[in-house]
Amino acid sequence: MTLNKYLILLIAVIANFDCFSQLSANAGPDKFICPSTSVVIGGSPTASGGLAPYTYTWTPSTGLNATNVSNPTSSPASNMTYTVTVRDDTGLVRSDIVTVFVNDIILVTAGEDATLCEYQSVGIGSSGNNYSGITYSWSPGSTLNDSTSGAPTASPGTTSITYTLTISTLACSSRVDHVTVNVIPTPDIYAGPDTTIKEGEIAILNASGGFRYAWGNTPDIKYEYSQSCDVEPVRTTTYYLYGTDETGQCPGYDEVTVFVEPSKDIVIYNTFTPNGDGNNDHWYIGNIQKYPDNSLEVFNRYGKLVYKTNAYLNTWDGRVGGEELPSGTYFYDLDLGNGDGKFHGTVTIIK
Repeated sequence: MTLNKYLILLIAVIANFDCFSQLSANAGPDKFICPSTSVVIGGSPTASGGLAPYTYTWTPSTGLNATNVSNPTSSPASNMTYTVTVRDDTGLVRSDIVTVFVNDIILVTAGEDATLCEYQSVGIGSSGNNYSGITYSWSPGSTLNDSTSGAPTASPGTTSITYTLTISTLACSSRVDHVTVNVIPTPDIYAGPDTTIKEGEIAILNASGGFRYAWGNTPDIKYEYSQSCDVEPVRTTTYYLYGTDETGQCPGYDEVTVFVEPSKDIVIYNTFTPNGDGNNDHWYIGNIQKYPDNSLEVFNRYGKLVYKTNAYLNTWDGRVGGEELPSGTYFYDLDLGNGDGKFHGTVTIIK
């Protein structure tokens, strides 16, 4: 420290007056700018009092052209508060802050892209688009409930649309933002043609046009979540099909009717798969319930009796005494009783 500085300090002590307390930092008044513009910040002057020369440090550096000058230029992308720290030649330090506010027009957004099914609606824009002095104009506006709202509802119907939002204010130049509403086409779900069967028969229904399916929840449906299902209606029945697109988001619907002709004919299916998966686990004989006096015998290929029952009701699961029979072809004798007929043939167990 030079002799003059010591003398100044000594005089201040003697006079009971701390000249260094007069050092002050002035970051200047808060500023308001439009997006993509700049403004000079700092006071007039930024430092006063104390002992010159001064050094300046501005933080943060975001948007500043320099951090070590008294009046830097600020070009922030959003609201930013700066702190200036002033140090005089004696090492005394003072600080002050200033905020540069970017016009609210910078905060307005057209929102995030959306995906929806045909004829659905979705909100676009943002619920936060309610800033004072800002107007909104959407194009095209024909599928919006309010083309001048900051957050309208879009109902694009069957076509994907990119909406353009023009944001205006008297203080700044207009801004433009975009949002796309993608529409997933409704899948063309087809349940197949109507069909006619005799009572006691099984009809196989085949779906097409989708990626996931669910058939109407009726007790006689098997594999109801598959593309193909088995149905065993005892009377004419209409089955309803639900199918979705590849994303699983958008559904389509169809229906098919199975007409049932009354019949007492026995329908014997020659294969079943008793593997415990809930599908085709029992030997099915159509209309067997109409012949309560029936008797059934099943033999292996060596002629040994492996299964015998009266009043069979489609309950045999390929077991005898709790033991599973091996896969293979077996021979049966079915007597409907009361002189209604006898049947002989083969049935195959597949596992």
